[in-house]
Amino acid sequence: MTIAATEKRIVLAEVMGYCWGVRRALEIIQQAAQQGPVATVGDVIHNPQVVERLRAQGIEPVGSVLEARERGFRRVAITAHGAGPQRAREAEEAGLELIDTTCPLVTKVQRLAEKLVRQGYFLVVYGDANHPEVRGVLGWAGTSRAVAAKHLEDLPWNGPRGMPGVTAPPRKVAVVSQTTKQTDEFLAFALGLANWVARHGGEIRIVNTICQPTWERQEALRALAQEVDVLFAVGGRKSSNTARLAEVGRACGVPSYHIERPEEIDPAWLEGKRVVGVTAGASTPDEVVLAVVDRLVDLGFRRPDRLWRYEAPDLDDFAE
Repeated sequence: MTIAATEKRIVLAEVMGYCWGVRRALEIIQQAAQQGPVATVGDVIHNPQVVERLRAQGIEPVGSVLEARERGFRRVAITAHGAGPQRAREAEEAGLELIDTTCPLVTKVQRLAEKLVRQGYFLVVYGDANHPEVRGVLGWAGTSRAVAAKHLEDLPWNGPRGMPGVTAPPRKVAVVSQTTKQTDEFLAFALGLANWVARHGGEIRIVNTICQPTWERQEALRALAQEVDVLFAVGGRKSSNTARLAEVGRACGVPSYHIERPEEIDPAWLEGKRVVGVTAGASTPDEVVLAVVDRLVDLGFRRPDRLWRYEAPDLDDFAE
């Protein structure tokens, strides 16, 4: 089929939306809710539409295990982002049943962090210090031997070993990443850290723990960016991986907007644009993506010729 050069149209990223880890978390929590109300410490996934839908099923976000007990819940869940080992202890002390929806790929990073610290490494987690996944990984590592950072200058070391008044890097340093970060940015950080540690006589180990679904969505977006005039990354405002998708689009030179709902689209963003691209974060439900498509159709763009594909878990991701 020939497409007129002037026709305004929508193109979807080949891979986007729910990842299998998110689908798994939702299946676990919804099955649990069939037996009665469940509290989650934080949002199960970072998408407000999903959180509201789950609330109607008796799945309620709370701020802490203590709050869950005080509000009369008998069961509390760890979200897909994971938590430190203290969460299980808190649930046991509160007499609450614990439901674990942690993504298996996040669990793998947690176990790796624990192992690296046992082996004598000081652990650096490349990521957002306040993100629940990063807090959980630091909890498994033990915060006295681990730190989160996004820039080398955030690290607590400022000079060579043996100099008075100087905090030198440890002799053994390992670096991992929050699973939803950009690969290029992680590698730039890790290589800069390696140079710093090596120059001060240390040993460093770099482990790329960015998950395959995150990488696939970013690569699909890079391909999409080659054929569109403007991009929309659809996902919750708190969704780290959706924010990264918008950043990738901008890095490709395409005006890119992180939107949570279709009504956020400003028609002014589309003035003079012929091809609009749409992608979505790993916690964005299909119906929200389709609602964004409907909004763009209402604004004069032709529906896409194809939808996106779903991915299955890669068992190699779980290899030690």
